Amino acid sequence: MTESTSTPANLRLINTLLRVVIIVLAVLTALAVMLRLQKAPRTEDAEVRANIIGVAPQVAGALTRLHVTDNQFVHEGDLLFEIDARPYEAEAAKARARAALVQQEIKALESEIAAAEATLKDREARAVYAKAYHERVSRLLEGNYASEDRVQRALAEAESAAALVKEAEAVVSRTRSNLGEVDGRNTRVEEAEAALRDAELRMSFCKVYAPRDGHVTNLQVSPGTFVPAGGQVFSLVDSSEWFVLANFRETDLARIRPGQRATVYLMANPGQPLTGIVQGIARAVYPLDDPSASPGGQGILARVQPTFDFVQLAQRFPVRIILEEPDAPAFRMGGKASVIIDTTSKPDEEKLKQLQKPELKSYQQPVADE
Repeated sequence: MTESTSTPANLRLINTLLRVVIIVLAVLTALAVMLRLQKAPRTEDAEVRANIIGVAPQVAGALTRLHVTDNQFVHEGDLLFEIDARPYEAEAAKARARAALVQQEIKALESEIAAAEATLKDREARAVYAKAYHERVSRLLEGNYASEDRVQRALAEAESAAALVKEAEAVVSRTRSNLGEVDGRNTRVEEAEAALRDAELRMSFCKVYAPRDGHVTNLQVSPGTFVPAGGQVFSLVDSSEWFVLANFRETDLARIRPGQRATVYLMANPGQPLTGIVQGIARAVYPLDDPSASPGGQGILARVQPTFDFVQLAQRFPVRIILEEPDAPAFRMGGKASVIIDTTSKPDEEKLKQLQKPELKSYQQPVADE
């Protein structure tokens, strides 16, 4: 065999070996990627979210003062805006006057009751005497010491006195009913005081305060705007907790557990990975084959749009991942993110209990100038 004939054969052998090596490497790489994806499922279908508070007054009226600007950060308890309080101040004054009037009426009724009770006692005494006198006269009739007419007159007087006692008892009962005493409580006073508290409460609602620390968003009103009761003026992004809703295929959910660690990359700041913990996995979404479905009676469900509609797709379910970093400039609700979940990590049971335990957050609108 000459050198010229052996060279093409060697080249074919080398090419074949290279193809085999490339195929083997490709298969090994694919297997490695598959195993990696099984241990650490990832998705780029994720959004940064936060709880949104719709700021709305509980009473209707013209917006008189606006104490914030759009995108401003406010603290819990900061005064946000004021509603024209004059109509509610008038209602409170009227209720206050009504409460004072009820107190005067109560005093007058108590005097009437005292007078009616005095009249009742007088008539009871007269009725006792008239009855006793009739009994004495009746005994005298047997010995002809008293006339029949005298006995009849004594009986009439006794019956009249008894009727007057019943009339006085009815007057006392009616006056006591007008007083409104029930189990030691005066319902007339309670009604007037409740109306006064309601009027003062409505007046205090003319000042609206921030229920949480957060950022003012979508402020598009000016003083002078009429705001209906419950009409949202703007939104407040609660900055106390940020989370990511990552839509994972249902085929990945079998390996994802609450409490596992997650790495989050925000599109706004891709070079800074964030740490998070899986809080839970949604149990329901709108089905893919019913895009026109409405919440009617089933509550508000997440609607996850499919990526393709010409092949059978695995449904995606939102996985809530709580970000452990505090509020940061890159955190914007609706911002895109990529998420990788380490399914080999041991769930942090203590942290998970804190995340899944309902937090008793409360807020009470300050009353008046408190």
